[in-house]
Amino acid sequence: METIRSVKALITWDSDPSKYPCNTWLRDLIINYGSLEGKQFTGEAWTVLVRITGLIEGTWDTYADVRFIVDDAPWQDLVRGYTFRLWAGREVATVKVL
Repeated sequence: METIRSVKALITWDSDPSKYPCNTWLRDLIINYGSLEGKQFTGEAWTVLVRITGLIEGTWDTYADVRFIVDDAPWQDLVRGYTFRLWAGREVATVKVL
């Protein structure tokens, strides 16, 4: 079995992240590489897992580990400085890879 890799990230949430558990993989989050037309994605969309590793006091920012759930996902995009939005029924956060 191949080792599952993850990257360190800074996440700025659109609402208070203290409701999410720390050190637990959050599921059902999506990176959309296309656009949203109505309620349908066009283009590629990939599911990611996010594990909050720390809250940043006085902000809605957290440190986290982020990983795709499949090997054929665009891992090459997860490089230092890459920024993307997370989707969970709506846009919920901005992620910056550290």
